[in-house]
Amino acid sequence: MSLRTVLASDLNPIQANAWLVGSIAPRPIAFASTVNEAGLRNLAPFSFFNAFGSNPPMLAFAPNRRGRDGTTKHTYQNVVATEEFVIATVSHAMVQQMNVASAEYEDGVDEFVKSGFTPLPAQFVKASLVAESPVQMECKLHQVVVLGSGPGSGLMLIGEILCFHVDETRLTNDVPDTRKLDLVGRNGDAFYTRAFGEALFEVAKPAGKPIGYDRLPEVLKASHVLSGNDLGRLANSAELPDLSSMEAHADDPVTIPELEAAIHFALQREDLPEAWRLVGLRLRA
Repeated sequence: MSLRTVLASDLNPIQANAWLVGSIAPRPIAFASTVNEAGLRNLAPFSFFNAFGSNPPMLAFAPNRRGRDGTTKHTYQNVVATEEFVIATVSHAMVQQMNVASAEYEDGVDEFVKSGFTPLPAQFVKASLVAESPVQMECKLHQVVVLGSGPGSGLMLIGEILCFHVDETRLTNDVPDTRKLDLVGRNGDAFYTRAFGEALFEVAKPAGKPIGYDRLPEVLKASHVLSGNDLGRLANSAELPDLSSMEAHADDPVTIPELEAAIHFALQREDLPEAWRLVGLRLRA
């Protein structure tokens, strides 16, 4: 791999934003519902967004200053004025209407009307819920963090979550089920990512204190067949088995490339015992 270094100080705000959104992706989308002091609704998506604590549950999103002229957005103005907001998650079924809401309308224009989403009354804040969203959160403003000044500078709004609202069909064991939410994330340019179906995959959590990469046999690390993911899955084992005792089967491959390919395929189907058995054979090959 050949590395190219780009100095942030050489980029203008528009260029820096392109590098950020192209490099840090996919990003979850905060569909922020707010009202101004006159009670007029606003709805806009932001992808500088994440969760930042669970006691109390906190989230933050950043309706930053516009890159072209440094002006603040209606969402930021509304939250600072009212100190409350709703964050709705965005499913794949919502993405085209959400895109309509992302346009820069004049102050006072109701993006619920423009995008066709259905407002519902919230329980603890004046901002509306988005009926079509699978999971959403009512929040009160905890802190405003100003990150720099001028065009493109960050304006982070940290909110304490007062309550969650969820479509009950999206729950498993009484918590939101990633497989049922069908959420979308934001990438660079005009690209999105859909978290659904084959795009979802599971990674086993570290088994206590796993053996680690350093304890893997050196011949595996030198393999041109086994990938970094293959070695990482073996390194995540709770213990190193006795490789000298692994039994051979009559239909086992015999060449080194075939054995390493068999290890790879065993790991792909999450058959860790079989993968280690084949590792034992590979060490004797």
